[in-house]
Amino acid sequence: MPTVGKKLHHFVWKFYLRAWAPEEQIFCLQAGKVTPRNLEKVGAENYFYRLNEISPEDAEFIENLIIKDSPDGLKESHRFLLHAFMLPHIAKRRLEEQIRVAEQSGQIPDEETVRDARAVIEQQVIELNENYHNSIENLFQPILSSMQVGDLSFLQEQEGRHAFYYGLSVQYARTNHVKGTRLRMKEQAYELYSRIANVLTHIMAINVGHSLAADHERHRVLIVENATATPFVTADQPAINLSASPKNFDPPARFELYYPLSPTRAMMLLELDSAHLPASTSISALQAHQYNLLIAAHSFRQVYSNSKAELEAINSELPAFLSCF
Repeated sequence: MPTVGKKLHHFVWKFYLRAWAPEEQIFCLQAGKVTPRNLEKVGAENYFYRLNEISPEDAEFIENLIIKDSPDGLKESHRFLLHAFMLPHIAKRRLEEQIRVAEQSGQIPDEETVRDARAVIEQQVIELNENYHNSIENLFQPILSSMQVGDLSFLQEQEGRHAFYYGLSVQYARTNHVKGTRLRMKEQAYELYSRIANVLTHIMAINVGHSLAADHERHRVLIVENATATPFVTADQPAINLSASPKNFDPPARFELYYPLSPTRAMMLLELDSAHLPASTSISALQAHQYNLLIAAHSFRQVYSNSKAELEAINSELPAFLSCF
């Protein structure tokens, strides 16, 4: 009998967090408390990627909301992805209908066969989206490894640029979009969103990544070095828009990302005339702490570090910091 899919789904890539996790241990700030945690137990939620059933009406809503206005070269791949995310529940409905028809005609389906078929379908419901994220993770991992040693040469090649912009967009959209919609949507609208969120965030990330790659000459990508005793921290929303308020989820006028790479390096993607461009790529301890407070302000639930003291300082100062927005 097939095994039903994995229960714990990581929405922050473990290979990314390992830069802060010597021996697979990381400090985590959550709900006002700083505790040491095993890397396996952070940035994760039970069945985070589980597919909710998308109805034909939901699919039409996605088509009208985002697919029809997507770049022409992406529309068919968006529709293919939408259909793929609908297939497990379509198969589930067809199986149950076949069982019902068989029973009405006096045929008794083989119990073990039915159980196995249901298990296969349930495994796809639980794991299809997670497996898709794993494929994105595999694409982005060499890009991250290069950035962590200060190497941006992958930006010189089209394939590397696309992997870079797409991977960043996925990380930006994944928890950020969930956080914003949960806070501002009414119950009925959120019920719709919860059904379509998995595929919607992918389509949005693909569109954003495509746009950034197409307009890459309008942006500057740089690595910020931190040789101070105040390490960079990260969070379950690791890619943040420096031009966005942590309290306001309306689309910001600019898309300028800050993305910690390790306790000693961070990446910035800025417009050429950005006010966020640092005077030097070697920053002070005070600047590092300010970036850390921004990461914490934009976090979903958890902030991570290799330093308990830095997370405790963030926890103490965060309420006053947020009052400034």
